[in-house]
Amino acid sequence: MHWPSFILAFSLCSGLWAGETIRYAVKEWTTLNPLLMSRNTDPEAVDLLFDRLVTVDAKGEFIPELLESWTLLKGGREVVLKLRPGLVWQDGNPIEAEDLVFTWKAMRHPRVMETASMAGGVPSLDSVTAEGPLTVRIRLKRPRGTLLADLYAFIPVPRHHYQVGSRPREAAVNFAPVGSGPYRVVGKATIHRVLLERWDGYRGAHPGSAAALEQVDANGITADLPAFQAERLHFAPVDPLAYYLVRKGARGLGLVQAMSLPQASFEAFFLNCDSRHSLLGDLAIRKAVAELVPWQQLARARRFFPSRLATSFWPPESWAYNPTPRPLPQVANAAAILEAAGWKLGPDGIRQDARGRRLSLVVHDGAPSPKESSARRMVALAAQVGIHIDLRPGSLRDVFEKATQRDGDLWAFGWALSLDPDVHSPLFTREGFLTKANVSSFLNPEIDRKFDEGRHTMDPEARKRIYQEIAELIYQYKPVIPINYRQTRVLIHRRLHGVVFDQLGQSSGFWPGRRGWVLGS
Repeated sequence: MHWPSFILAFSLCSGLWAGETIRYAVKEWTTLNPLLMSRNTDPEAVDLLFDRLVTVDAKGEFIPELLESWTLLKGGREVVLKLRPGLVWQDGNPIEAEDLVFTWKAMRHPRVMETASMAGGVPSLDSVTAEGPLTVRIRLKRPRGTLLADLYAFIPVPRHHYQVGSRPREAAVNFAPVGSGPYRVVGKATIHRVLLERWDGYRGAHPGSAAALEQVDANGITADLPAFQAERLHFAPVDPLAYYLVRKGARGLGLVQAMSLPQASFEAFFLNCDSRHSLLGDLAIRKAVAELVPWQQLARARRFFPSRLATSFWPPESWAYNPTPRPLPQVANAAAILEAAGWKLGPDGIRQDARGRRLSLVVHDGAPSPKESSARRMVALAAQVGIHIDLRPGSLRDVFEKATQRDGDLWAFGWALSLDPDVHSPLFTREGFLTKANVSSFLNPEIDRKFDEGRHTMDPEARKRIYQEIAELIYQYKPVIPINYRQTRVLIHRRLHGVVFDQLGQSSGFWPGRRGWVLGS
């Protein structure tokens, strides 16, 4: 399967110096443990600390990383993996087939599955066995169209350091990793700062260029021009206004370059579909909420800061994008839906049903600018149709935690998409419900069946149709309401070279990615 790439690269020129530390900002990561990645920002440092079995290049082609080769046998029901010889972990021990077996078993551990949401189909591989120090055999009951995406999501860890305890999220190794990649942690790593140095013992296929990189929490540093002038930052996401001013030449001329491109991510409302705990278990109310998406306000903002109204769970950058046109949300439609469902206006202006329940919803908002968020804009529209919203702003980390605990009725935060749509199946399936990845508590046998069908379909066009059908079911049942597809907006210091973005709008997660970054004079 191929993903065409959109590449923005700064040409390497004379005078480059790899001895300095490159500093870049990332929004709220949770771990450096590949087993426990749950946020789309978690791989940003992990991809420098660990090699994957396979990665992708800047064109979106799968290429070997830890693996020397993979061979399909028995019509795709068996896969033989060959590790590159001579590879070692950062503690000096050899990388062996038993480490892959251990990692697969760890990813299937119930306590790991409660946290991890980026494992793709790896936990559902039927059998993984070692056959000698460098050979692994995967056995499958049915061939998989997701095989290479599963190998991409398969990031081995050393079996001597990553035993799963009773509280895996509190394990010391989460921020003291023993990796296989070209960089290792220096000092104490936290959720706010990670300092990485190039590891001289790296023997893999994709080395790093810079001597050191420092990842800092974007919420803890202001991505303004003084930060770039003092070289506290070389790369950082910025708000639309800062991007606009630099882009127009009003600020930062000669110091930074502003870049914007479509990103395979969206701002979204995740809805609690569990009727035991939320009124949003009623499909009629979910449909009414979908009519309150503040598209008119978003349209006015788009005149200055480009964005796109979301129409499908998978965005245009994904091969699974469903281009079906959608009618624009209308507040009047929300009122009509609620009336038809028996929710009548009460004396205080809030709707009630025949049982006397008030139509009041708790919304946790993780937007970085809560005063201008879509959730806040929706509050006024909801009041017009008799819905009371208790809006509770919070950090992205806190809101995501509320969602995994199913605390509240609706959670507003962004979501980034992966190479293969199957990676996101836990958001909507019974499997994800059991592991808490399905934060919406949404259960639909047809979606379960179609995700299973898509995982085991080999023909790319047939797979595309299946995931487009899934997107249609998501649109109909609304466990998630995508609001608008987002843009990547970053400032890049004039000294930083080698920056490349793939078609998903990401600067990491592929080769060369950040491993190719280097500072010029």
